[in-house]
Amino acid sequence: GGYNKVMDILSCVLASVIAYLLGSISFAYIITKMVTGKDIRTIGSGSAGTTNTARAVGKPLAALVMALDILKGFVSAEIGMWLAAETGGLLAFVFVIVGHTFPFWLKFHGGKGVACGAGALLALSPLVFSVALAGFVLLVVITGYVSAGSICACALVIISALVLPEPLLFRVLYLLMAGTVLFMHRANIKRLLNGTESKTFHIKK
Repeated sequence: GGYNKVMDILSCVLASVIAYLLGSISFAYIITKMVTGKDIRTIGSGSAGTTNTARAVGKPLAALVMALDILKGFVSAEIGMWLAAETGGLLAFVFVIVGHTFPFWLKFHGGKGVACGAGALLALSPLVFSVALAGFVLLVVITGYVSAGSICACALVIISALVLPEPLLFRVLYLLMAGTVLFMHRANIKRLLNGTESKTFHIKK
């Protein structure tokens, strides 16, 4: 009835708000500020994400930031699914990335949303997550560029959305979100093509 519809809508709204608020917790900003006293958005590329954290405070803390970002994405999607089933999970997937990329308390200047998107993807579709993760790790190991791994992971999410037997709504969303994250990496793509992107990991030959 009408009451159930209202409750469903409220559950979806709540899932979206919680995901946005969790997404807006910028671990890159917090940890860099605690360690160096500096605003990560004034360092390196200015992005509040894993790669820039590695430049600012070193790789071990950058790995911690990445793990926490994955965790907040995973938790957001799990809460979303608990509140409003698949729809809630999908909304949480969108809004945790929006929160991470545009955190209200950092004047809407955050990271690129790869790690938290990966966490949400793990909750929603472990298969697509596994494919994307394999591509990410492979590219980072081969090239030493986290940005190249992220771009490859997004491309694999797009391919997976077209090829794997996922629900149509999931496919559309994966295409949209992976496309958005790729767009956020447009400067990295340009630097990779120009050969001016700085390596995150120097692979010893």
